[in-house]
Amino acid sequence: MSVRRKLDKYLDDCRTFPDDAALAFRLEGISGVWDTLAARTIDRVVRSGHMVVFAQGLDSAPEIAPPPGVVIRPLAERDWPALGGIVTRRNLGLFRALLANGHHALVAWRGSQPIGYGWVAERVGPEVTACPLTLPPDAAYLWDLYVVPDERSNGIGSALASARIRTARECGFREGWRMIAPSNAASLRTLARSGTDTRVVGELRFIKILAKVHARFTPAQSSGRLN
Repeated sequence: MSVRRKLDKYLDDCRTFPDDAALAFRLEGISGVWDTLAARTIDRVVRSGHMVVFAQGLDSAPEIAPPPGVVIRPLAERDWPALGGIVTRRNLGLFRALLANGHHALVAWRGSQPIGYGWVAERVGPEVTACPLTLPPDAAYLWDLYVVPDERSNGIGSALASARIRTARECGFREGWRMIAPSNAASLRTLARSGTDTRVVGELRFIKILAKVHARFTPAQSSGRLN
């Protein structure tokens, strides 16, 4: 990325921060504001993490319907104005870039209000994750599942996870891969509910310093079947 493009990106981050921080506070409180600020500051300089990589067979995954009054469908052009009610301006730009690169977004709606979303990637590139992860040819990458706080624990996350699996299956894939932090209890519960053919592939530890990512992948010692 050129120096000019980097500068333009930083300036845009500054311009969009007040509105994005206000939206983050409305949705997630102080922790949301901190995450919004960190993405523009600390995370640009250094970031580290520990992720467990899971693979799930798509054919055995059950169909989980959304709760009454909720519809899940692919993100469409007409949805962008409403989506701004749960997605920051900074991330709306990222979402458009992801769609332009051929990735699939699914949005959960209650009436005319978006209440959650999730993503399916047919390949992993830097626009999806900075962590180097090599997928087998028959695997899609499932990531970034979000449900607004007022709608959590209502089955919407499980329904979105099921819709992602169905989308990946319709694209011709046999497995869905995910990276989940061991501390992310909510995502681990959603994974457990979304199917019975899940195994641990390995663990990935990484540190990102500026644009450079240093990562170490440790394969699972056994089949690592969860169920």
